[in-house]
Amino acid sequence: MDKVCALENLFIEKINDLETELESNEIELKRKGRALLSELGTMEVTVKLIQDTMKLNCYLVVALLMLTGIGKAGPIMISGTEKQALIMKLVEQLLQKLQVYRIWSTDELWYDSATILESDSGDEDFHSVLNDVQSLDGSEGVSWPNIEVHRSSVHPEDMAFQSRCDTSFEKRSLSSSPSTTRKKAAHKLSFKWKNGHPNATTVSSKMHIQRPIAGSQVPFCPIEKKMLDSWSYIEPQTFRVRGKNYLRDKKKEHASNYAAYYPFGVDVFSSQRKIDHIARFVELPSVGSVSAEVPSILVVNVQIPLYPAAFFRGEIDGEGISFVLYFKLSDGYSKELSSQFQDNMRRILDDELERVKGFPVDTLIPCRERLKILGHVVNIDDLQLNAPERKLMHAYNGKPVLSRPQHEFYQGKNYIEIDLDMHRFSCISRKGFEAFQDRLKDCILDFGLTIQGNKPEELPEEILCGVRLNGIDYKNYHMLGLNQEPSSP
Repeated sequence: MDKVCALENLFIEKINDLETELESNEIELKRKGRALLSELGTMEVTVKLIQDTMKLNCYLVVALLMLTGIGKAGPIMISGTEKQALIMKLVEQLLQKLQVYRIWSTDELWYDSATILESDSGDEDFHSVLNDVQSLDGSEGVSWPNIEVHRSSVHPEDMAFQSRCDTSFEKRSLSSSPSTTRKKAAHKLSFKWKNGHPNATTVSSKMHIQRPIAGSQVPFCPIEKKMLDSWSYIEPQTFRVRGKNYLRDKKKEHASNYAAYYPFGVDVFSSQRKIDHIARFVELPSVGSVSAEVPSILVVNVQIPLYPAAFFRGEIDGEGISFVLYFKLSDGYSKELSSQFQDNMRRILDDELERVKGFPVDTLIPCRERLKILGHVVNIDDLQLNAPERKLMHAYNGKPVLSRPQHEFYQGKNYIEIDLDMHRFSCISRKGFEAFQDRLKDCILDFGLTIQGNKPEELPEEILCGVRLNGIDYKNYHMLGLNQEPSSP
């Protein structure tokens, strides 16, 4: 009997232990269940994001099929107007979602393969030395200073024109624009100007000027005056370029304080169509020759479109503006610039070809394809950018970019002109620029050119030319008359 009672007690004890363990396991199971549900919710959000991203590609494919009629089913049988409207709707949806999911995180979207972005690992630290410029709030007008052009015996006043910073220039406040205006500029992705858009009639209503004196449109101001709607000298060492050991360590360094050309004037012209070889339509000064092999004057014509870019339209011409920069050959060109740079300059002028190693065979490319644009916005903090814009600006500000294939070279009597054609930039690049187009009047931009060094003997890189543009508002300038006889090259 005692044994039976002992077994019964042991059995009851075991049952109690099992119940306790079962209860503990049930609590743990519920906890794990809640954790799994939480993870499942996160996974559902992730899957939804992936699905939405995949739908973006589907929208674009559908639009392309509808436009081209490619595919087994053939073109969709709807009217041209309906087809265009549907394509526009799909692409507008694509752009809106791209802005949320991809446009601020994909490095290729600003400078893509069409603009040939140089993908150096050291480019992220490419920035101007002069990055401490404060807001432009000066109220004092300035005039031409009695100083020499850097290492050039030609003074701007001796270049057959007079130009000054007048006190009548209106000072623009960089912080006065309302947030709604900034937001509208950031999301300006429509395919045509809306009714009443200020750019819709900007060009057509302007006055024409005939054969102006080169450099007479935009006034000069010393860099310390910090005045808008002007240009200034900058030291060549402002820019960072490939250093002596770049091929080994990928490090960049400040350029030497010498340049091949120094600025003597800037013009801004608007036009119904882009103007190629613009030097034919202005009066260039007569400058004595410094070198028998190199032209005394360099003209850089930056052609900027004002019409909106579109995915399915191939326009590469239309209303736009030209920022025309004039440079004079340095008196110390033959002494201050390396013999290798001078040789590369001669090869560019002669449009020579060079052999580039490749697989499976070597290829020949023009030396001109090594021309590289250096650009840096100095006053990012003054531009009142939102978070995505600021991220984009910091990611690509100061990034060098090869100008190929959107460049053309023209030579005339004692000058060479380089046209940088932004009309031919890819749609994505142009969309990115459109978002900042209205802020050009507030930007202090350092612009320069160099010849990319690909061999040890071509390093460090040296500056071809450089200038600072101080918040130039292209709406203040006139159209260039093209009905006069162009000067003979």
